[in-house]
Amino acid sequence: MSRAYRISVSESLNRVVRAEDGVCSKLELLPILSQEELGGLLAEELERRGFTREGPVALRTEADGVRLAIDVQTGDVSVTLADERAVELEATAQRRYAREDEKVQAEEQAREQARARLEDRATIARESLREDLTRRLESRLRDLKQELDAVSNKVTAEALKVRARQLGTVEEISEDPATGSLTIKVRL
Repeated sequence: MSRAYRISVSESLNRVVRAEDGVCSKLELLPILSQEELGGLLAEELERRGFTREGPVALRTEADGVRLAIDVQTGDVSVTLADERAVELEATAQRRYAREDEKVQAEEQAREQARARLEDRATIARESLREDLTRRLESRLRDLKQELDAVSNKVTAEALKVRARQLGTVEEISEDPATGSLTIKVRL
């Protein structure tokens, strides 16, 4: 009669999980001027708002880690948020074996099972971090949308002023910041 043995193993995993989430959009800029002129006006407005230039892209990283990248030539907007979290995980697994010569194989199978559990838990931790990033990013997008709308409006207003000067002599410009209305009188 053989006896049943049970082997129990424990594995641990220390890992840094990383996640990133983001959205892409486009600034709505009316084609009042050439693309180069609009890009110049957009770049100036973004620099006033704390962006730095890296070639055709204006960049700004917020205190909460949200990163904005705006291509001043095309108006393409990318908003991303990345984070990482250290996780310490442990898992145990047990296997039964009947004969002493099966012990090594049972131990290896138990270790593989524990490692698989650890990988599953690490994947869950990464997914949890990504979901947290998505929630944080969604809450920031409302504020950023207002700012980007204000940038679009400011650039459009400046483009209209430049275009009016190109058409003739500007006699009067009146702006209402509360409503965003702009009236330009031009003598042709």
